[in-house]
Amino acid sequence: MSATPDTIRLSARLPELDALRGLSALAVGLYHLTYFVPFMLPGAHRGSVPIWWGCYGVQVFFAISGFVILGSLDRISDLRAFVRARAARIFPEYWLAMLVTASVTALLGPPWLRVDLATWIANLPLLQMWTGVGMVDGVYWSLNVEIVFYAAMALVWRVGWTREIETVVLIWLALKWLLWACPVLPVGIEHFLMVQHAPYFAVGLIAYRIWAGHRSLSEQIPILATCAATVWLLDPVHAHWLFAAMVPLFLLLACNRLRALDHPVLLWMGRISYPFYLLHGAIGYSVIYRLSAAGWGPNEASAAALVTGALLATGLDYLMHLGRGAGFRVGNRPAKVALA
Repeated sequence: MSATPDTIRLSARLPELDALRGLSALAVGLYHLTYFVPFMLPGAHRGSVPIWWGCYGVQVFFAISGFVILGSLDRISDLRAFVRARAARIFPEYWLAMLVTASVTALLGPPWLRVDLATWIANLPLLQMWTGVGMVDGVYWSLNVEIVFYAAMALVWRVGWTREIETVVLIWLALKWLLWACPVLPVGIEHFLMVQHAPYFAVGLIAYRIWAGHRSLSEQIPILATCAATVWLLDPVHAHWLFAAMVPLFLLLACNRLRALDHPVLLWMGRISYPFYLLHGAIGYSVIYRLSAAGWGPNEASAAALVTGALLATGLDYLMHLGRGAGFRVGNRPAKVALA
């Protein structure tokens, strides 16, 4: 069967996604290892430029996931293949990163960052937010959200609603409004429904539909306006500015107007973004803890922690590459294909 324009479009590379992923991971790392340091290391000082806004890099991750996951579901005929691909993408590096994190914090970290074997084992299925166990590293909370989003999107695909994703988004936003007006559900249920993050996932879903040619920009404007109104009226003021920047960014992506981000350094950052995200937190705090005790200043200690995270992430990425070369499949790398 010959390739249609849609199949050609859906198989195209989007390196800009990797660049955005890398920049978002860097923003989160800067937030944790500059602004958030005193919260994790009592008595420690922030650097001279605390990157408080870097925390919103996670919301950009959620938008990227909306784009990528809807694209992945657009190309499958068997839901089991989607589940296998997602599990292979998430878990092997996660498990290895947990092992490295637990080892480094045991050697270098303060007592409150160290984890026992029972906690480490309880973290294996990535259900910490729902089981109530402690986390090997606090950054794993967003992976719990991602897992639930994958499951929700698999259900959307199963019932045949991926072509009606705009309706799904509106229902999701309406649920956010309903729970704001009548906060009767336990917090855990609200987290499971992901209503807090709905507008950010929605940006990626809507942008993908434009990029794939399923909907026009003008058709998506009302949905985006509803998302923006929801953020503006229900979310903290800092989120307003994030969303105001995120929407045009993803619309440019959808219209193939972000090709300036296709740069080797940014693509490298995108390639190691997942292992960097997994490894920078508790390990970074442990590095700062030791270097501060040795007399390093906060700027130098934070920079060393960031470099340590990048080096460890590069090593883990290389290790996974070797595993694939030896026949151990861990799924497609997003640096190789846009919709992995």
